Amino acid sequence: MRVLLATDGSPGSRAAAAFLNDLPLPPSTTIRVVAVVQLPVFGLTAAPAPDFKLMGLDRAAQTVVEDARGMRSARGLALETDVALGDPRMEIVRQAEAWGADLIVIGARGLGGVKRFLLGSVSDAVARHAHCAVLVVKGRRRKLGSVLVAMDGSEDSFRAVRFLTRLALPRQTKVRLLSVVERTRYPATAPKSLRGQLVAMLKELEAERRGQLDKVLEHAASELDDTITRVTRYTPTGDPAEEIVATAADFDADLVVVGARGLGGMARALLGSVSQNVLHHARCPVLIVKEHTKA
Repeated sequence: MRVLLATDGSPGSRAAAAFLNDLPLPPSTTIRVVAVVQLPVFGLTAAPAPDFKLMGLDRAAQTVVEDARGMRSARGLALETDVALGDPRMEIVRQAEAWGADLIVIGARGLGGVKRFLLGSVSDAVARHAHCAVLVVKGRRRKLGSVLVAMDGSEDSFRAVRFLTRLALPRQTKVRLLSVVERTRYPATAPKSLRGQLVAMLKELEAERRGQLDKVLEHAASELDDTITRVTRYTPTGDPAEEIVATAADFDADLVVVGARGLGGMARALLGSVSQNVLHHARCPVLIVKEHTKA
C-alpha cells in the first residue's frame, strides 16, 4: 500500500500523522510525507523572489523531516519525503496521482483553517478531487478500536469494505455495518381518498428496501468473516447522512468509512452528497473510498 501524508506543520496535520502512526497498515506499506509550500500573494502578483520561496521551502522541509522522523521511529515502514511548491488543494492531488498513492491522509484543518469549521478548504478540495481513497483526520486523538462502515449496496460502498480488509486490523476491532432506509414521503398533492392505499404502498416500499439492505449488510459481513470477529449490523430509517453521523456518535466510532458515491451519485461527481455531508459533520476521522481505489 502507498500512503501519502500531507502536512503543513499545523496541529491538524500533526494529528493526521499521529493517527497514521497508529493505523494498522500492511508491512509492505510505503509512506510518503509531502509538504506543499504556497507563496504569499501581494496585490496581483506573487511574492517576489527567491527569498520568500526559500524561506517557505525551508520551513516546509523542516516540517516534513520532523513528521518523517517520528514515523520512522514508530514504524518499520519504508518512508519517503518531498517538498513541493504550489497550491496545496491541487498539488496534493497531483502528487498522489503521479506517485500512484492508494491513500491520502490529511488533517481536517491546516494552518489557514478557521476554527469554527470542522473542515478546511484544502482537505475539502483533496477529498473532492483525489482519485484514490482519502482519510481526513479530525476530533480528539484516538486509537482505532471501533469502525463504522456505511453501506447502500453501491459498488463504492463494497469497495469501502474491501479497503478495510487491506488494513491489518486486530480481529477484535468492533465494526458496525450501517445501511439507512430512506423514509418515503407521502405526496402532499395526493387525493385524501387515496391516503390509506398510498400509505400502505409506501410502507411496503420501505419494507422492501429494508430487506434489500439487510442482504447488502449480510454480504458485507461475510467479506469480513476472515479478518474481524466483532461485526454488528444496523438498518435505521431516516436521512442517510444524518443517521451515519448520529450512529458514529452513539457507537463512539474511531473511524467512519464511506464510499465516495452511492447509488444516487452522478457518474461525473467524485464525491456524492452523503459522503460530503458525513465528511463535514462527523466528529471523528472519515475515510472516503473511491472508484479508482485498489481493493
